[in-house]
Amino acid sequence: MGGVTTQTGPEIGIMGAGAIGLYVGGMLAEAGARVVFAARGRTLESVSRGLSLTRYDGFNAVLKPERYEVGGVEQLGTCDVVLFCTKSGDTETAAVELARVLKDGATVISLQNGVGNVEMLKRLLSPHRVVAGTVPFNVVRLSPNAVHCSMEGPVLIGPSKASSGLAALASGSRLKLRVHDNLDAMQWGKLLLNLNNGLNVISGLPLRRQFQDPGYRKVLAMAMDELLAALDAAGIRVIGATRTNPRLIPKALRLPTWLFRIVARQQLKMDETARSSSWDDLKAGREPETRFLNGAVSSLAKAHGCTAPVNDLICRLVGEAFAANASPGMPGSELLELARKAETER
Repeated sequence: MGGVTTQTGPEIGIMGAGAIGLYVGGMLAEAGARVVFAARGRTLESVSRGLSLTRYDGFNAVLKPERYEVGGVEQLGTCDVVLFCTKSGDTETAAVELARVLKDGATVISLQNGVGNVEMLKRLLSPHRVVAGTVPFNVVRLSPNAVHCSMEGPVLIGPSKASSGLAALASGSRLKLRVHDNLDAMQWGKLLLNLNNGLNVISGLPLRRQFQDPGYRKVLAMAMDELLAALDAAGIRVIGATRTNPRLIPKALRLPTWLFRIVARQQLKMDETARSSSWDDLKAGREPETRFLNGAVSSLAKAHGCTAPVNDLICRLVGEAFAANASPGMPGSELLELARKAETER
């Protein structure tokens, strides 16, 4: 299905046509790259008719299906590079499907949340090259074939020949894509930021409004402290997925709101549509990724003699929200009280 592209250069496959996959693949296609989306169901039907891309800065493009290809996983068999953008819970199933069609010499780049996905992909896709990557900015899915990037940020990928080629392709687009030498350490820095995904579900608020609530900021700082302590106990290095030193982020979150707005003004450059991917999962009736985010903190802490009661609490509350198919809309002060109680009872 989909149109026939006339672009030149390496063929880029998108495994996982969700918000991130559609946005990154769409921006590359808009810049002239040959892009193939693997999709199914309503997404396949909708993207076959066109793809809408918008950004917080006013950018607006509607791609006709002649600008890319879309079909089943088998369509990725001709691709030189595959951007793996599925939810963490779907990694194993999707990797097994992809392994059946990948051509010799193809490189797979993971752009997923959480940690552990790259190791799983390396195991399931051997002998293909697997490269780590991360997307430290927010993309909202407005409809099956419309996505909106609500804040600034670059896609970061590890070094490889394919990575350099992808960066060269992206240089002609509005998509910022950079090659970084230490994505393993940076993935922990991205996880630090992703600990807010579940909190966004619990609050029921757009991200910008949630960050105005000192209770939610303090609980996020507590969850981050648990991750940093577990990383120290494990001897794991962490690098920030943004320019901010990851060890300074919890301190900034605890500042009074008026001062936080000043200190974090760059990070708060987002529009009112910005929500976490976990919020999108709640609304779409998908399984939550919390066990790969806050749950990963709990597992790491337990393995190295630490505790993570706040992250355990977030996992429980998010699980309850998904079971009810609705956000509890809990006030930050109430959540902070629960978090402090969890800490004293550990």
